[in-house]
Amino acid sequence: MKLDISIEDSNFMYNFIQDIIDKCGPRMPCSPQEQKAALMIKNEMDNVCDSSEIEKFHCNPHAFLGFIKVIIVLTLVSFILFFLLSFNLSFYWTQGLTITSFILNLLSILILWNEFFNYREFIDPLFKSKESQNVIGKFKPIGKLKKIIIFSGHHDSALQFNLLKVLKIGYPIIIFLGLIVLFIWFIISGLIFILSFVNLLVFQGFFVFTIVLFIIGVPALIALFFFVSSGEKANKVPGAVDNLSAVGIVLGLGRYLQKNKHLIPNNTEIRLISFGCEEAGLRGAYRYVERHIDELKEYNTECINMDAIQTPQNISIINFEPSTRTKHSEIVVNKLIKAAENAEINIKSSSLGGSGSFEKIFGQITGGTDATAFSKSNVKAANISAMNLKKMLEFYHQPGDTPDKIEKGALENVLKMCLNYIILKD
Repeated sequence: MKLDISIEDSNFMYNFIQDIIDKCGPRMPCSPQEQKAALMIKNEMDNVCDSSEIEKFHCNPHAFLGFIKVIIVLTLVSFILFFLLSFNLSFYWTQGLTITSFILNLLSILILWNEFFNYREFIDPLFKSKESQNVIGKFKPIGKLKKIIIFSGHHDSALQFNLLKVLKIGYPIIIFLGLIVLFIWFIISGLIFILSFVNLLVFQGFFVFTIVLFIIGVPALIALFFFVSSGEKANKVPGAVDNLSAVGIVLGLGRYLQKNKHLIPNNTEIRLISFGCEEAGLRGAYRYVERHIDELKEYNTECINMDAIQTPQNISIINFEPSTRTKHSEIVVNKLIKAAENAEINIKSSSLGGSGSFEKIFGQITGGTDATAFSKSNVKAANISAMNLKKMLEFYHQPGDTPDKIEKGALENVLKMCLNYIILKD
């Protein structure tokens, strides 16, 4: 069904994005600016939804990227402890340094695996707890509630990625080099730890290799230490594409439904959600799912999350997120494909990052979207993204993420997909 988006509704989405940026500026997780943006979003939801509310929650926002510095320090200390073995120390000192070096590496890998590759709050209690908020608007069902459909995005903006701002295409190279060094050194230190019980001089066989690894890896590790700045110095990203673009669509959907409630199927509740703290490890989405998990499962909930809607030419339905190994619902993915067909919009289905060779590699370090929080809890979900990867490197998580980067037609096309998703029969 081809649904037309009026010029007024189209302009609203773009103007709202500009308005948020003008009045709030960059909105790093748990900042006063993020809170102000949430209040502005709620005011808009008050105008169109049957009800709206702000759900507050607490998390440790600086833990998600703060863990990088912890890992770098642990790894460098591990190297230093190994090099101390060359001073012909006593048996107990040698054994102790060998064991400690390996344990520090093991701890680094555990932190990385849990915090980034699983988005678990592994060392979060070591960082200060702060308050954030999710904004929820609802269109109540006609008849008995049997189904919930959620359309979501996030209103916080990322911390500035210093390496990406400076290095551009060199950014993934440094990331992968750092990861390779971490994993190789973990394996080598593990072998040294095991073999040391047989021969305490075993470290000599690895000494030259470790020095080479250290020389190669130190520049990458030092660069990663400055991955993001501390405090307000990192709060420089306007976040128009990532992810006010999705918030604009969510609110545009609310405006359209308020004028066309007949499109909402009977027994179906539509929820519009803007999450906080997505850039702090999807904390807002995880808090929401945890708080509402029983009703989400009881009412056969489907979540269509949107993240980084930049161009009308590269709209992708994300069925898999490599970093967290999250497979999204085939039901939701197939319905989104059908919705795009009904709207006469060209789309593709792919994993996060893209389907090309480079994109698949890059996808390993792209992180996750808020859809992950739902799919990991067995609530049906998928994500819509629309990014030109080459252009993305120029502004993603940088001060250049401004409203002019959103190409005309991008928001309208995804809005049409969402509307067609609603009217599709299961």
